[in-house]
Amino acid sequence: MTRLTIDDLAGCMPEQQLISALDDDRDGAVDEKAFSAALASANARAEAVFGGVVPPQYAATADYAVKVFLLDLLYRRHGDGDGKNPWIREAEAQEARLRALAAGTEAIDASSDGVVISKSAKIYNASGVMS
Repeated sequence: MTRLTIDDLAGCMPEQQLISALDDDRDGAVDEKAFSAALASANARAEAVFGGVVPPQYAATADYAVKVFLLDLLYRRHGDGDGKNPWIREAEAQEARLRALAAGTEAIDASSDGVVISKSAKIYNASGVMS
């Protein structure tokens, strides 16, 4: 479960919009209960992709995805539609990445997607093989 604070979102969303999105009782301050509920929802979205707890090897990737999911949710709570929500496309991309990791079609270490060269390199010069 990713743990974030309001300070972790600094610079990702204008402060006034952030306060407005999380001010359920309209007192001009962020409601901690609203933030906790939104964070729990973002974590649940990431965990749902894996069918439970995120495996440890994907924790860093999932942490970033949860932050993006939370920002997407906060823009929605603020009342911004898809056209005004700058995080909607990134949230969709992060969910697709998590699904690929969960399905095994993508690897975080590039060991299963054809990027790793598994043969020894041979270096040639004018007179022949050097290694």
